[in-house]
Amino acid sequence: MLPELWGRLEEAGSDIEIADVIRFHHPDFNADRLETYPTIEQLLSEMKANAELFYSTRPAAGNFSSEQLEDRRANLLQEMAIWFHDLKKAALKPKPKWLRRLVTAMREEEASIISFNWDLVLDEMLFGSSLDKGSYGLDRRRKGPRLIKPHGSLNWYRRSAAGPIKSEKKFSLGGSGDAEVFGFRPLRAVQSSKGRQYMPLIVPPVYAKQFEGPLFQKLWQETVRALSTASEVRFLGFSLAEADFHARFVLRCGFYNQEHGALRSDGHRDTATGRAKVVVVDRSSTPLPRIRGAVGWECEFHQKDISDWVAEGGLEANRIYGASSDTERMLT
Repeated sequence: MLPELWGRLEEAGSDIEIADVIRFHHPDFNADRLETYPTIEQLLSEMKANAELFYSTRPAAGNFSSEQLEDRRANLLQEMAIWFHDLKKAALKPKPKWLRRLVTAMREEEASIISFNWDLVLDEMLFGSSLDKGSYGLDRRRKGPRLIKPHGSLNWYRRSAAGPIKSEKKFSLGGSGDAEVFGFRPLRAVQSSKGRQYMPLIVPPVYAKQFEGPLFQKLWQETVRALSTASEVRFLGFSLAEADFHARFVLRCGFYNQEHGALRSDGHRDTATGRAKVVVVDRSSTPLPRIRGAVGWECEFHQKDISDWVAEGGLEANRIYGASSDTERMLT
């Protein structure tokens, strides 16, 4: 991801500052040599560790201060957010047939979709102008598909950023006072036409992720709840990185509950719904053993692009009929 992002950093004039940080951790870094780039997750994790231990490892600031380091990290995340928003606009222009078919299936099945991405492609295609807190699994009374985003979203903002936005262009996702979080509707860029920048509520891709506030607690609870009774789970292009311990743990909770019953507030468990059918679609076989380990049983695997799988009838072939009304279809 970082090599693809580098051109944007150059245009923004922040490439030199970011390169200085990279070279501190990776002395052989050369922006012209692809093999010298760290992963974005590795770099952000290193910057986080640097900031946390900054004053414990030196008697003086040195070449840059802790505040400057945090500014560089924030600028990198801001450019990532802008880039992802631009990718959304590009993806929605043609609206390829396979993606339209996938979205139609999600609607028809009233699927629970768990997305660990920040982008807004599914938000736009599934809900459009009807987007509200129920769209994100935060209102159980809402019928239809739900898009649960445990790592945040490019259109979610804390009150400090959302305050100047007119009430008809935002909706509350939860919280109160300074802790209230809003969703923007219609979806908007992270930089306004007047140059104002909005830092969305997203969880940076670092090894030790932090999930602050009741909103993320609610999202993880809904993730486990949906997985616990799913009749079918489809992992579509989901790598389940080795270092993503939070996602792995939550997946294990959900699949464990399928066999043992979801845990209730009184400490007892509901009747187990049984093992879901699990389908994994990915162009690489690398994620399969990781997903198989989180699931706990064998998975049906299709080594191909999602677009090919959909075009070749994968959605229809894996459709389950006659599922009871209290089971859910899950697409991740």
